[in-house]
Amino acid sequence: MAVALCAIITLVAMQWLMAFEAANLVMLYLLGVVLIALVYGRWPSVLATVINVISFDLFFVAPRGTLAVSDVQYLLTFGVMLTVGLLIGNLTAGVRYQARVARYRERRTRHLYEMSKALAVGRSQQDIATTSERFIASTFQARSQLLLPDAQGKLLPLTHQPGLTPWDDAIARWSFDKGQPAGAGTDTLPGVPYQILPLKSAARTWGLLVVEPENLRQLMIPEQQRLLETFTLLVASALERLTLTASEEQARLTSERESLRNSLLAALSHDLRTPLTVLFGQAEILTLDLASEGSKHAPQANEIRQHVLNTTRLVNNLLDMARIQSGGFNLHKEWLTLEEVVGSALRMLEPSLGGQHIQLDLPDPLQLVHVDGPLFERVLINLLENAHKYAGARASIGIRAEADARQLSLEVWDNGPGIPAGQEQTIFDKFARGNKESAIPGVGWALPSVRPSSTSTADHLRQQPARGRRLIPCYTAWRKRP
Repeated sequence: MAVALCAIITLVAMQWLMAFEAANLVMLYLLGVVLIALVYGRWPSVLATVINVISFDLFFVAPRGTLAVSDVQYLLTFGVMLTVGLLIGNLTAGVRYQARVARYRERRTRHLYEMSKALAVGRSQQDIATTSERFIASTFQARSQLLLPDAQGKLLPLTHQPGLTPWDDAIARWSFDKGQPAGAGTDTLPGVPYQILPLKSAARTWGLLVVEPENLRQLMIPEQQRLLETFTLLVASALERLTLTASEEQARLTSERESLRNSLLAALSHDLRTPLTVLFGQAEILTLDLASEGSKHAPQANEIRQHVLNTTRLVNNLLDMARIQSGGFNLHKEWLTLEEVVGSALRMLEPSLGGQHIQLDLPDPLQLVHVDGPLFERVLINLLENAHKYAGARASIGIRAEADARQLSLEVWDNGPGIPAGQEQTIFDKFARGNKESAIPGVGWALPSVRPSSTSTADHLRQQPARGRRLIPCYTAWRKRP
């Protein structure tokens, strides 16, 4: 094309512009150089410049038809014409290259924007896989496949991609575990016609992207590699967003379910309180009357009274736990002696213990603790009742206190079978029981009710692993009256 354009310029000048000054014809040749540089680039413009100088000498400088010149001044003209032509061609080719780079960057930005927008509306992993494969095919002229781990950690494709070269499972697992790319252009299995790219975010590696281009050399261009890396970051971010969205939705549903359950428990417990109070009062009167008359039914009446008391205690636990977890419980802390609150709890629990002795180790019975009295008693009652129920009648149960200037650790212990291994934390969940098939009566409320109650009235609660159980609520304490 450079030769053809130079020939056309020469023919036009010889046919219609012979009367023009030589300097004007030089401008026409320089215009041709600019056009060649714009359309075809730097080296065709250099060729066109040389051909233009030769054509100008042959056809417009005397003697015509030869490269000789009759006037040595034309040598300067040829030199300037060649220099200016080369400069103009080089600058024009540079502008052309910059325009091409700008178009490429604009196209890349558009692809990234469209891909990010498409990924943002994806609602499933299948949507993300389909979107990523479609954009990689249009941008890189490549087939691709998204691999994600299943519940067992096995990497599986989400879509079927016909014609894709089967990948090496061991290399794919290595790339996923190490978070490093493999395949073509890497140090790991470089001879294959595909690349395996990990989908990494700041948190973890979410999966792999297998890319097999039609032109592998084109994909190895650094600019293309950077664009492909950006694509993988977008896909990883989309997968992370899906996971976080699912986690947030699950947390929201759990919170709503818990709130509804607490509201139901609070309403149910509140409605049961009044009839249970009346029933307990009647059972107590009946027990006293039968006992005073020496009736043989007095033990049965006392058993009814005790069961009503246990049911009332359970309902109170449910109501208080629901109130605490919903934030509607107001603590009324006061300074009480340790002997007073422990003794009150033991007196209330005495009928349920069946004569079982509780070992006390209170170095300073007059130790002051800053607690909500009724709630603190309920914590102790629940812990002791739970120990009595599960440790057995022959087990030893005790309360041990240790205090410094600021804190009191009150330990409720037993030497029974203890909490099953692995359930040290789950045992505090609602309805959780150490042995679900146990014949021991209960619904799994004692320890769950202790945690919110004790953490409200205590500074913290911990479970100490040992033979038997050691549950230690810690309270603010003073050695002297405040």
